[in-house]
Amino acid sequence: MKRCWLLAAAAALGCTRAADQDTVLRVMAWAGPEERVIEERILDRFLEQHPGIRIEYESISSNYRERLLTSIVAGTPPDVALLDNGSYGAAPFIARGLLVNVAAYLDRVGVDTSAYYPEVLGIFRRPGGLYAFPKDFNPIVVYLNVDLFEEAGVPLPAYDWSWDDFLRIARQLTRDLDGDDRNESFGTLVRRVFYLWQPWVWAAGGDVLSPDGRRASGYLNSPETERAIKFLTDLVTVHRVVPSVDVQRLESAIQRNYFLTGRIGMVTIGHWWLPNIRRYIDEGRLRVAVAPLPRFGDREPITVIYAAGWAVPYNTRHKKLAVELAAHLSSAEAQRMRAEYGLAIPSLRAIHEETAATDRYGLEDAFLFAARHGRMSWGSTVEDWAHVEVHLPDIFDRVIFSNEPLHEVTTDVARRIDAILATPASAR
Repeated sequence: MKRCWLLAAAAALGCTRAADQDTVLRVMAWAGPEERVIEERILDRFLEQHPGIRIEYESISSNYRERLLTSIVAGTPPDVALLDNGSYGAAPFIARGLLVNVAAYLDRVGVDTSAYYPEVLGIFRRPGGLYAFPKDFNPIVVYLNVDLFEEAGVPLPAYDWSWDDFLRIARQLTRDLDGDDRNESFGTLVRRVFYLWQPWVWAAGGDVLSPDGRRASGYLNSPETERAIKFLTDLVTVHRVVPSVDVQRLESAIQRNYFLTGRIGMVTIGHWWLPNIRRYIDEGRLRVAVAPLPRFGDREPITVIYAAGWAVPYNTRHKKLAVELAAHLSSAEAQRMRAEYGLAIPSLRAIHEETAATDRYGLEDAFLFAARHGRMSWGSTVEDWAHVEVHLPDIFDRVIFSNEPLHEVTTDVARRIDAILATPASAR
């Protein structure tokens, strides 16, 4: 079988062309080096079943959404593209009619939509249509450094723990270990990025937008939403259970390093951490547990789900074949192969349960629990979400670093977001 793998950074170098009669399918995604190896193996299986097909795989590391949109508008789209409900959101592509409704092909490609987690499938579903085959997903959970808990004599939390429990534990884990009047270990971190604090807002009964997604005022600055933001910012400014306010601006790699070196006891993050920390566990340098996000009061637990799915641009020249390839990339075989790496959770429930049953780290049960209490993010349905989300970290910056009154800040940011949502995309 002939194939040609194109990396974004090396596209200019070209690659060996197959015979003119070969049908070429282009796949666009954002895979890192390890992921790309897995995707190549998955695509090889498709090639084995389709003689005369060649696949070009592009891994785009920057400006992904803009490059995909430009290629579709220019009439040179990839045949299959990976989209999500976050930074590379499917919502604007669906709203503008730029994706194939794959619901019409389900019988042909042998896809049973009931096999997917419904919360994940719903991210790519609209009335009468399905616009991507789910690949995998990540609920936000809490990673626990077991060694730090044991050293502080603190029991690991149960799945039904509360915000009060979280704060109490964070205080107990924040300790001066060498008697120099400076804390060397801390309870947690509070990062400014919205995707991590969104579920805390829901847990308190608040939200950032109105149910129809058209207004922030009255929601972002509501007492319930502000209750969640205050709880998180107080961890920094009042309770001081974080190592430094400076770390709030740092990226996930620094956050992970604090956890791995035993300086942080609890970190809110997704499944994508596991590939990087498994070797520390295997080498006996780290013991880890995972818990769902804590409940607020007697409310039901809740978390946010971020998912990716394989979509087909409407103007591909190989529509039926592209849909077949997208379905293959979402198949049980493909998801099982990715599950070995562990960057995300399979969107097919049976594959996730199968993975959990053979999990030698004892972590997947917590993710199964979180998946049952997951909710899709606003990026799943709001076309302008990318323009909205960029303003939300300002709330944490202004409250933590400038000590501005919370309600004044949320009201100001809500007005800015209202203006964005009231402005047609064509006018921006």
